[in-house]
Amino acid sequence: MKTNQIYSRATRLILLIASLLVINQSCSDQVGISSGGGREGEVVVVLNEMFEKGEAGKVIDQYLCDSYLLLPQHEPLFKLYVIPWNAFTNTFKGFRNIIKVDINPKYTESNAKMQQNKNQTVISLTAPNSDEFVTLFHKHSRQIVEALTLSEKQFALHQIKKGENKNLEVFIANKHDVNVVIPKGYEIRKDTTDFCWLSLETNELSLGYIIYHYPYTDKNTFTPEYLIHKRDSLLERYIKGPLYPTKMSYMQTMREPVAPLFKEFTIDNEYATELNGLWNITEDYMAGPFLSVTRLDKERNRVVTVEGYVYHPSEKKRKYMRWFNAMLSEFRFPTKTSED
Repeated sequence: MKTNQIYSRATRLILLIASLLVINQSCSDQVGISSGGGREGEVVVVLNEMFEKGEAGKVIDQYLCDSYLLLPQHEPLFKLYVIPWNAFTNTFKGFRNIIKVDINPKYTESNAKMQQNKNQTVISLTAPNSDEFVTLFHKHSRQIVEALTLSEKQFALHQIKKGENKNLEVFIANKHDVNVVIPKGYEIRKDTTDFCWLSLETNELSLGYIIYHYPYTDKNTFTPEYLIHKRDSLLERYIKGPLYPTKMSYMQTMREPVAPLFKEFTIDNEYATELNGLWNITEDYMAGPFLSVTRLDKERNRVVTVEGYVYHPSEKKRKYMRWFNAMLSEFRFPTKTSED
């Protein structure tokens, strides 16, 4: 593993924002850092109508309404509430995510500022004219999206931890030596010495949470080809489709129309990989998105994968995938004791 090429997401985000956005924690702004209201994915954009319908509005839509990665159908990254400045009342000032756009010839140059804490992210963009604003937004688009994504991750984690299944978390920590965050409503579907499948089931929705581990043998383990092969072999063995055993029906990784995306990053300065893709059930029409994180447990010389998947046919899935992203970010290993 080329650890010198792996960068922490948190560190990268801080460096990007610090280098391109002016971080302003001043309390002089009338908006302030407040309650952080709003539902999953909601962003208030304060922008007067004359600019909303022009190039300024288009560039905001281009980046903030782009497709959430690897869902079966289009879902935008964020749901925007675009309001003019005269409608920016206290109700909207309390939203968790706010982008304030002020395009006015009184400004001699474009500028970007951000206020952020655990409850609220407020991004202020000023420019003398629409063309300058478009240039400004293009320049900072990646940082803006990442800042809002981090805000959503923190919100999801806060919501999840309000209703943790502590008993199940303790069971998994004791049996599988993995610390994870699990919301209430999940139940064990399959549990072996090295594989645990949990799910939350309703009439319309199925959310799956999978943990599996195996001995670490060489660095080629951490390649997308190997990880997908290992995933498929275990899912074929343990997660059967509803038509089984009449048909050989089981969960697998989809390669078409797009292969899973593979990323390398760090968790607490330790190497980790991520697969973000689509799954399906062979000999059936069931399918959906999944997200997995794989880490090396050095103390126990093993590879551990934790993943979440969604089955919610014809319905929106962004919220659940965003919540899995938050859950997987809490994936840790307990310290090995002398009794282990």
